[in-house]
Amino acid sequence: MPEIYTRQQKRAEAAHGQVSSQIGGPDKDKYSQLAKKFPALVHSCGLAQAIAFIDAKEGGTGSIFLQHLACVMKLQEGEDLKVISRTSPLIMYQRVTLEAIESATWLKRFSEVLLE
Repeated sequence: MPEIYTRQQKRAEAAHGQVSSQIGGPDKDKYSQLAKKFPALVHSCGLAQAIAFIDAKEGGTGSIFLQHLACVMKLQEGEDLKVISRTSPLIMYQRVTLEAIESATWLKRFSEVLLE
């Protein structure tokens, strides 16, 4: 009988794996701070603006975080979160934004537990 997992369980499992890769890393504190502020940034500015801000201001750690976010969101091969956030029709943009917030929240939770 196949095992059934909720979307939240799948997100949690993926986020745990991504954040675990940062344990002991040189930028773990910066990554943790970024993970903490990203969900609120999306709420206040919108997904496209939050991604642009992280991409422009956070350097290599921001790129790693966005890659981890895309992995937790289960984007298909070749899909770019930056492009999707800028070019999607409204309904898809809203769906992607919700998925990004849910996924980023799991990254935040595990960052608080594993990186501090």
